[in-house]
Amino acid sequence: MLEDTFCDSSRDSPTAAPSALAALLRAAEHRIRASAVRLDAWLAERRTARTARRDLSAMSDRELKDIGITRVDVERVSWGDSNRDAP
Repeated sequence: MLEDTFCDSSRDSPTAAPSALAALLRAAEHRIRASAVRLDAWLAERRTARTARRDLSAMSDRELKDIGITRVDVERVSWGDSNRDAP
């Protein structure tokens, strides 16, 4: 497909091929930036979950019961799920 773009557009004008390449590079830059933003958000979510899991795991069973969860719920709750989501 890239070859077709360069072959077809190079017949039209001598600057068409560099313009097509520039357009492809801009599109690639956009996709890379979007991927970097998603990766950064995912890493931030993991850090938050890890901190919550560490804090909840350090609590006693009594403290966990006081806030309405059990030790089994720690992983799920650390990722942001609440007891209200449970059946």
